[in-house]
Amino acid sequence: MTRGATLTRPGRAGAAHEHARDAYKDVPILQPPTWNNDIAAYFFLGGVSSGAFLLGALLDAGGTRTKRASLARTARIVSFVAMLPCPALLIDDLGTPSRFHHMLRIFKPSSPMSLGSWALTAHGAFATLIAARQLAATGKLPLGGFLTAIPERALTLGGFPTALTLGGYTGVLLGTTSIPVWSTSPLLGGLFMASALNTGVAATVAASVLTGNDDPGDHAMLGPFTIALGCSEIALLGGFLATSGRAARPLLHGREALLLAGAVAGSVAAVALDSVAMRAPDRARRLNVIGAIAALIGGACLRWGIVRAGHVSAADREGTLAATEPSRAAPGWGPADRRA
Repeated sequence: MTRGATLTRPGRAGAAHEHARDAYKDVPILQPPTWNNDIAAYFFLGGVSSGAFLLGALLDAGGTRTKRASLARTARIVSFVAMLPCPALLIDDLGTPSRFHHMLRIFKPSSPMSLGSWALTAHGAFATLIAARQLAATGKLPLGGFLTAIPERALTLGGFPTALTLGGYTGVLLGTTSIPVWSTSPLLGGLFMASALNTGVAATVAASVLTGNDDPGDHAMLGPFTIALGCSEIALLGGFLATSGRAARPLLHGREALLLAGAVAGSVAAVALDSVAMRAPDRARRLNVIGAIAALIGGACLRWGIVRAGHVSAADREGTLAATEPSRAAPGWGPADRRA
């Protein structure tokens, strides 16, 4: 081939491809995400802790100190236990423990990573204090008498905003990346928030029944609430898939599709079982605990499915190009009819 020969149509001297999008055709545009199983577990357990804490706060704010005191105590213990592995999981993902400390040196609300680090730290502090105060009040925590001087409602109200943030920020964090399956839909934060509430309440119900601390009135009160949460999670999942469009394809094939099916099946089964339990009070206890376990399995499948789909989406070159095409919502660098 002679110097200066044209490889493509006239006017494109030196171009290796007729269409610019065909350059490096087999090379992914995006780097694969570093988030794996540890982050999926952090998303799930953080959501459970957040949802359980919010349930305990709502019970306390609703004046149920006597009627639902046992359920509120269980919710606080579940929140504390689910929170315990979260710092270790997050630090393990960062690779170096000091990196977590460095993220706390500044507070940047516009950064989901900074906001989430502070939310986890503050939520962990409130959850620990409330659990410790609860144990001290029952004499199960030696030398913890001074904790009972702290008003429990003040701790609950103080921890409410951080628990709320922890439940939904993880979806917002994924949405700020360039990976199409995470960033295309605006509903991922809402989906994770609904799932956090659903799994937090489910974990509280399961723990209450399995420890024998439940009350028949608890099931009657929580039934409509758990059904509403389950339906909200299913609706938001459907909205997330619909608004993601082509970017949702990684969730519809392979292992990711199985995890998505598990998420849907778990939520649907939980709603169905809770609905039957409301009509059959004599079997409500058994049905509720099975439904709670189904909701927890569905929530875990949702987190793992979406995290895994991010790896597939990052490797999908055509999907990335489709997601970054100019549109009325995102006009890009110029008119669509001038693209190569």
